[in-house]
Amino acid sequence: MKILIFLLFPLYVFTQVNKPFITTKSPITLFSTQDGETEAIWSFSNTNPYDGKLTTEDSFTVIHLSPDNPPLVKTVYGTIASTIIGTPSMAISSEGRYGLVTNHSWRDEKFFQLEYPKDKPLRNSDLTEDILKKQKLSPQLSDMISVVDLYDKNHPVVDRFILDDRPIHILSHPDGKRFFVMGDKNFFVFNLINGKLNLLEKSKIPYGQGGFWIHPNGKNILASRSVDWANYPTIGQWFKIDNNQVTYLHDLEIEDNLDTTYKGGGILRITPDGKRGFLCQRTVYNGLDFADILIADLTLKKPKITSVIKQVCDGLESFAFHPNGKMAVATCLEKSKNSLAVLDISDENAKVLYYLDAAGGSQGVEFTPEGDKLFLGSPAHGRIEVYDVIGEFELVKNQKFLKVGYGHNSLSISKKYEP
Repeated sequence: MKILIFLLFPLYVFTQVNKPFITTKSPITLFSTQDGETEAIWSFSNTNPYDGKLTTEDSFTVIHLSPDNPPLVKTVYGTIASTIIGTPSMAISSEGRYGLVTNHSWRDEKFFQLEYPKDKPLRNSDLTEDILKKQKLSPQLSDMISVVDLYDKNHPVVDRFILDDRPIHILSHPDGKRFFVMGDKNFFVFNLINGKLNLLEKSKIPYGQGGFWIHPNGKNILASRSVDWANYPTIGQWFKIDNNQVTYLHDLEIEDNLDTTYKGGGILRITPDGKRGFLCQRTVYNGLDFADILIADLTLKKPKITSVIKQVCDGLESFAFHPNGKMAVATCLEKSKNSLAVLDISDENAKVLYYLDAAGGSQGVEFTPEGDKLFLGSPAHGRIEVYDVIGEFELVKNQKFLKVGYGHNSLSISKKYEP
């Protein structure tokens, strides 16, 4: 393995020198969303003490990458609402044209002590049909889905959908036609027609706060939710999809004698082969202890937590799985000098191989479809860092990175739309 990396490294260096900018093997689009409220949680800036006034607008950044041309990057401020409270990935339509992002009204007072602008719409109750048609609109405490045109060079918001629940997360279904949204009390299923959302079904589910992931089979959902996020642990939950109806089945038990417990997680991801689910044990706070990665066996008739990677880092945020099925990464949550954990998941005994330097508070993370690069977003430093993949398990941090707005909170990846 070391010999192979040694032989490949000169080729890697040559390809980097050959193009003085970041390239990908095929044309792709990155959709990054940014939450201006982030300053109220982490206070990354030099403002000391923080005055509690919201001055940074929510934003999104669209990045088009290709094999031959420099990145095309545009950041748009104040036309969407987004929040860092939730899973750090959103949805892109299957053809790559539209990006979809949720915002919700839940804010924990221990985190957010903000004074919002009084001359701007804030909640659902402040919104009218005429207001919703405006481009410049970012109601921070709304329960809303925004649809962004990723192809139009101005990236307008082409639709907004108001919900009667708090939508934590939106994902595209493996069929490429539908989008699933999880709220506190309901699952919502939509399709998208010429950029406009159409509600297909609304399913009641047990109350909870957290995130979810759709199984590659398109028939199940794995979630991690809490009845009271501030006071009770987040628990793995298993759902089934029947047409557009979503039904809760059961909580995931932790196998007897397995040395781990549920804590304050809520973020998870399913491996591309659908066999395992990776759950963050703790996704908030720093300076407490090292959090575990809980791993669910989804091949069982009744899925449960059957293995664990102990003491990965001081807070976990997300996962990405390399197309080779052997390497994965877990993002850590240190504020400034942060870490990226590289995992070997090639067998049932998943383990940490090593750590790499990463920007503060890492959120969204995605491999390219070909697996040649990894992208990692940072809310603290307003950037998407780039790691080059060498061999089966080696990541090399690229000195080049992509700039996005302050407060990055989600990253989605897709093939580039070609009309």
